[in-house]
Amino acid sequence: MKLADRYILSELLGPMFLAAGGFVLFMVANMIFLLVDQIVNKQVPFLAVIEMLLLRIPAILVLTFPVAMLFATLLGLGRMASDHEIMAIRTSGVTFFRLVAPILFLAFLLVVLAFITNEKIAPWATHQSETIVREILMRQTLPPVEPDVFIHGPNNTVYYVGAVDKKNKMLYHVMIFEPSENAAYPRMTVADQASYDGKHLHLLKGSIHQYTGSGLTRYEASFDEMIVPITIDPDNFVSTQKTPFEMSTDELRKQIDLFKTSGISTRSLATDFHFKFSLPFGCLVASLIGIPLSVRFPRGGRFISVALAVFLLFVYYSLFSVSRTLGIMGMLPPFIAAWVPNVLLGVVGMWLILSEERIR
Repeated sequence: MKLADRYILSELLGPMFLAAGGFVLFMVANMIFLLVDQIVNKQVPFLAVIEMLLLRIPAILVLTFPVAMLFATLLGLGRMASDHEIMAIRTSGVTFFRLVAPILFLAFLLVVLAFITNEKIAPWATHQSETIVREILMRQTLPPVEPDVFIHGPNNTVYYVGAVDKKNKMLYHVMIFEPSENAAYPRMTVADQASYDGKHLHLLKGSIHQYTGSGLTRYEASFDEMIVPITIDPDNFVSTQKTPFEMSTDELRKQIDLFKTSGISTRSLATDFHFKFSLPFGCLVASLIGIPLSVRFPRGGRFISVALAVFLLFVYYSLFSVSRTLGIMGMLPPFIAAWVPNVLLGVVGMWLILSEERIR
């Protein structure tokens, strides 16, 4: 079986690298198409574009691993099934579970690689890439402030912007967290809206909250208008913004804890937090679905395998998109929203594998 394991893995590696390379090229080409107008009209340096695209690759790879695993399983194992090699191995008394063990092992390795990439590399690379987009590709008189981002200032001050009206240069649902050495909880300033002129935040219709060491409200005051000086260099204001996709799980957890202590809803952040764990497991789900389908349609050839892969990927990522929206809207708990697609398709895949073992 060691020889068979190596043979099965060799059959999967070719389609896996081919699918991964094709998907990455497709995503990069799509980004170039979307940015070509900015590139031409803003006369963006060619090297800046190349740098931005290269920095996007780690985040793309996290989405690519399940794609590569599914194509590898359907094409590699499907080719072996069509040439009756699977049947030949089974006739020697090898169970179906043992036969697919190297495939599941490869899928697990991709899960680990995807998680490490998504945790250690992709957040930093995505942040650098977004900074290039904000500072160069989207050149404006006022640096654009994106919605649903955290802006880290000096002295551990954190600014949160919920929504942005770029046309009128207005910010909405603004929150400022100012940590203090003498208090367990940060002082929090919230405002319904604010304008930003590069040096000051003009907060409108807001309130100030301070808390005791046990989390109870110690001081609270409302205001109609308040001007807050921004000590961040305007040139660096954009580069300090971070969306949840530009944060590691540790950074995102800190923001969630900060919001919880302030009594602010964390549904959106919590949903993205759990998705950072569930998305890498798409590699394992892809193998569980691909294994039984590849041996059930051995005579369909590569065309049916590719068609199945495209259809399954559409279903899988559609489920992810829908469940994430339901989690953000509060219709599903964040944890359940993040894991529903994996659980649903994983159960279907396991049922098909068990069925395959019984009928063979």
